[in-house]
Amino acid sequence: MGSAAGIIGFLTNNVITFVFVLSLLVFVHEMGHYLVGRWSGIRIMAFSLGFGPEIAGFTDRHGTRWKLSIIPLGGYVRFFGDEDASSKTDVDQLSAMTEEERARSFAGAKLWKRAATVAAGPIANFILAIAIFAVLFSVYGRTVADPVVAMVTRDGAAAEAGIEPGDRLVAIDGTKVTTFDEVQRYVGLRPGRNIVLTVERDGQKRDFGIVPKLVEDTDQFGNKMEMGRIGIALVDPLVTAVAPSGPAAQAGVQAGDRLIAVDGNNVATYYDIARYIADRPGKSLVLTVERNGQSRDIPIVPETRAATDASGNKKDVGSIGISPVDPLVASIAPGSPAEEAGIMIGDRILSVDGRAIEAIGEVQRYVASRTDKAVTLSVERGGKTLDVQVVPRKAEEPDAFGKQMEISSIGITDGQKPIKLRYETYGPLQALGEGVKQTGSIVSGTFEYLGNVIGGYMKADQLGGPIRVAQLSGQMATLGFSAVLQFAAILSVSIGLLNLMPVPVLDGGHLMFYAIEAVRGKPLGARAQDIAFRIGFAMVLSLMVFATWNDISSRIG
Repeated sequence: MGSAAGIIGFLTNNVITFVFVLSLLVFVHEMGHYLVGRWSGIRIMAFSLGFGPEIAGFTDRHGTRWKLSIIPLGGYVRFFGDEDASSKTDVDQLSAMTEEERARSFAGAKLWKRAATVAAGPIANFILAIAIFAVLFSVYGRTVADPVVAMVTRDGAAAEAGIEPGDRLVAIDGTKVTTFDEVQRYVGLRPGRNIVLTVERDGQKRDFGIVPKLVEDTDQFGNKMEMGRIGIALVDPLVTAVAPSGPAAQAGVQAGDRLIAVDGNNVATYYDIARYIADRPGKSLVLTVERNGQSRDIPIVPETRAATDASGNKKDVGSIGISPVDPLVASIAPGSPAEEAGIMIGDRILSVDGRAIEAIGEVQRYVASRTDKAVTLSVERGGKTLDVQVVPRKAEEPDAFGKQMEISSIGITDGQKPIKLRYETYGPLQALGEGVKQTGSIVSGTFEYLGNVIGGYMKADQLGGPIRVAQLSGQMATLGFSAVLQFAAILSVSIGLLNLMPVPVLDGGHLMFYAIEAVRGKPLGARAQDIAFRIGFAMVLSLMVFATWNDISSRIG
């Protein structure tokens, strides 16, 4: 019964979304071939979504058979004179054609028309990606974080190079960066290779040579991936709440401890360590924390809890009972009202003017409009409760989107460094430009990854096939329709690039033949093309087998 439910869940969450996404991308790709082919005067025999036997279809007034086929893993446009769906020329049929028929066949069309028709498929995929990104940018905008370093991990590449908290990253290898995400993407694709970070510190710019380290990361769905990291983050991995009866409390972890490493692996954020622990229920691990300027190793065995991930799958996860949210004073600004009133680091704020609070942010919001008006904080210190009067003062601080504003403050934080966020909106033309930029970034990132694989910097096990694409489709569906569209855009670029590979049976292979024909003044012989197509088919089949093996290995490994 459980297995049947699991299969139904997989089909519902993954396969249905996968078929929708892939059908959209294939339809657009083949429509590119179809439209340019029709415009070029080439007769089109069939337009199929899917391969294999036809499920349903109709024939239009131009004689084209539009059909839905049983295997939803691709599609094709078959032109007049083609032997099969791969657009291989039927030599016997071509030789038997009249001049008029030959002119309307694909093989009989002028070279530039054939090249344009073939190239139109991948180009349509790129246009679709740009359009999707443009719509998403114009409708939703985006929130970005300034490239300001809040935390540097111990023994990380950034720490070794001399990067410090508070540094603003302004360029990488001479290219200007304006968001933290740009830094992460660039660094993530360059493990083991020297890069130059330009940072602004105390009003001056400095260059630092850094070699990103290759690490394995896990996303919110449990998918593992390799990437380069230098050990910087937007927030500190600070423990601010410890469950009284949890494994962490029993092992001696305290509120205010800064998480440095787990099992010797440096952590960049609180959530890095949370994911690591979640994957190890009941397995002993060593948590390294920094307390009072000293590091210490604490052995802990995570307890086992039942949980449901974002895809709806139930599984056991590990937990040690810590949280990054608690009304614990972790930093006090020098000369601030809090310091003058005697507030101390480690104080737990229980209430403000008699109102119970659960986070430092509630205190900050309460005092923001009470300039020069005394407020009473009830704090817990050393097991005792104390009442402390504090008078907030005006201060200029960034709001959630990085805009400077004047508010009242008492000068305390919970240790989580403020992230300067900007919400960016785009008009139609700006959104289109961002769509082009995002698509170009995916293209360059793909070539960077392939270069990393060839150069031995990364493994090829991140190349995925239909199973992984189906799984990712389902996972995106749990995040909403906009996430599905974004995934479709990324996949559309990948399909466009894959089809441009100079491999016979793919669009890029046909374009390669046309380039040879343009140079020679005549096409390759039928035998040479036949051999090339067989080699190309073997290459594509091998790639599919390899990618599918990666999919299976990732699910059982």
